[in-house]
Amino acid sequence: MNDLYQNRSKRTLPALCLLLYVMFGNTPGVLAASDLCLIPAGIFTMGSDEELPNEAPAHTIYLDAYYIGKTEVTNAEYYPFWVENGGASSEHTPISYGDAFGTWPDLAKSKPDYPVIGVSWHSAAAYAAWRGMRLPTEAEWEKAARGTNGRQWPWGNTFRRRIKGKTTHANIWNQSGGRLQPVASYPTGASPYGPQDMAGNVWEWVADWYSETFYHHSPDRNPKGPVVGSRRVVKGGSWLNGEMLARCSTRIGQYPEIGTSFIGFRLAKDAAPLHEK
Repeated sequence: MNDLYQNRSKRTLPALCLLLYVMFGNTPGVLAASDLCLIPAGIFTMGSDEELPNEAPAHTIYLDAYYIGKTEVTNAEYYPFWVENGGASSEHTPISYGDAFGTWPDLAKSKPDYPVIGVSWHSAAAYAAWRGMRLPTEAEWEKAARGTNGRQWPWGNTFRRRIKGKTTHANIWNQSGGRLQPVASYPTGASPYGPQDMAGNVWEWVADWYSETFYHHSPDRNPKGPVVGSRRVVKGGSWLNGEMLARCSTRIGQYPEIGTSFIGFRLAKDAAPLHEK
């Protein structure tokens, strides 16, 4: 947990809001094509030989094609799942942090486009299954973030690289003033495949168990992480961290039962084989 800290009543939405949400395509198992990014099959470089020890060794991985969410799951997207699973009595109720963060479930209305936070790995996985999808594997997350050329951040190897006149591409501590932002607030920070916010804003749960040494014996094709463990991998850094923890290859373990104000998640699903398309 300490690694993550480097660098410093129930009120429901009006029924109409929920009805509109269902009518326009965010029902379980349905996600608009514009909300998913296709990551083509092929190889990429995972890890790093030049940074933290748990990122080594850099190694070549092959992944089948898959889809990944363009952004993290938002408060508005999570809300119908929470309602269907018992509302205030649900085991999947996000933690409320108050103050600048707001209080659940009011957040689904007051900050609908912010990433949902305060959810455990188990709740993230349950939501993904409810949507007919899953959490990305660590390898899938990293390829979607960095592409095939081993870049440090989704937009390249220079953190403050000038892109379209901007040099701020991610929500990290010393650039945001230490607060959460709506998803897709930094379009110049998109990865080569289109996903947004894969550096900063919130760490993201992925499917894998965490092991500091897994890369030394990882399969080189569609790895899914260790068989067992006590912590799950989180990737991407957050509003609470500096640029070094927002690198694509950074990996940290977090206990899956814990929800925090700086961890969210995004969805993934398999891409149909070519003969099925």
